[in-house]
Amino acid sequence: MIAMSRPQTFNYRVSSKVCGTYPGAHVGQMVGSGQLFKRHAPLIASPDPRRIDLRASLLDPFQQFNVRVYQQATQLTVFLLADLSASMRFQGDRDKRGALADGLLSVADSASQAGDLFGFIGCADAVDSDYLLLPSAHGQQRIRRVAESLRQVPLHGQAKGLLQAVRYLPARPALVFLLSDFYWPAGQITHLLQALSRHFVVPLALWDKQEYERLPAWGSIRLRDLENGRQRTLLMRPALRRKIIAAFERRRDELTRQFRAFGCEPLFLDEGFQAERLNQYFLRHSA
Repeated sequence: MIAMSRPQTFNYRVSSKVCGTYPGAHVGQMVGSGQLFKRHAPLIASPDPRRIDLRASLLDPFQQFNVRVYQQATQLTVFLLADLSASMRFQGDRDKRGALADGLLSVADSASQAGDLFGFIGCADAVDSDYLLLPSAHGQQRIRRVAESLRQVPLHGQAKGLLQAVRYLPARPALVFLLSDFYWPAGQITHLLQALSRHFVVPLALWDKQEYERLPAWGSIRLRDLENGRQRTLLMRPALRRKIIAAFERRRDELTRQFRAFGCEPLFLDEGFQAERLNQYFLRHSA
C-alpha cells in the first residue's frame, strides 16, 4: 500500500447564487437563516418576531412592523470529472496519475470542509464504474482507496467517456472541476462544454514541462503517442525545440479562448496538482 500525505485543501466560491434548499457555506437564492442581509419585509409576510427591526418599523409610513430578511447560505454539490485516457499516464517531472490522485483527495477534502457534497467520475472511452463516486454514496475511506488506485492504474483509450459523465451530474447547477490534459479535438471540447453549460465549470489543464519546455536542444529523442502507440524519432535542434514550445503556447491560447467562449477560465497546472494554485485562481476569478 502506498502511503499518502495529508491532502492540501483550498477555498472555492462560485460567481452567482446557488440554487438549493440545504444550508451550507454559499450564497443561495432562497431567503432564510443566514448572515447576509437582503431586505426588510412586513412581519405578516415573514413571521419571525426575533428579527423585528424597530428603526425600520418606526420609519414605515404604513405603521407596520418590519423584520430583517436574510439570504440563506446554501450547500453546493462539487464534482471532479477526470480524464483517465492513455495520454494521462505520461510521466515527466511528475507522474500525471499521481496528480490525478492528489486532485481527487484535495477537491474531496475541500468540499468536506465547506460542508458540500462531493462526487468523482473518471472516464476514458466510457465512464469507469471503478472510478465513479456519487454524492452521499461513499465515505472518506472509499475516496482514499480510489485515489491510491489512480496512482498505479494502467490508463488506456481516449477521453470520449467524459460526455457520458454528464448524465451523472445533478439537475441543479454544480461546481465541476474538469481535470485533463485536453489533448482532444476542438469539437470534442465544445460538445462537452455545451453539455456542462448549466454548471460552474473549472477546467484544470494538467501539463508537464517535460512534454515541451524541457526538451533537449540537441540530440535524438524518441516520441510515442500514448493513445495510439505510434513512435517517432526526432533529431532535436534549437529551431525545432523553439517550434515545439511555440506550438504548445498556441495550444494554450486556443484552449483559453475556447473555454472563455463558454464563460470558463482555465487553470494550467504544469507542476502537478497544487491546492495553492486553486486558492489563487478563486481569489482572482470569484470576486
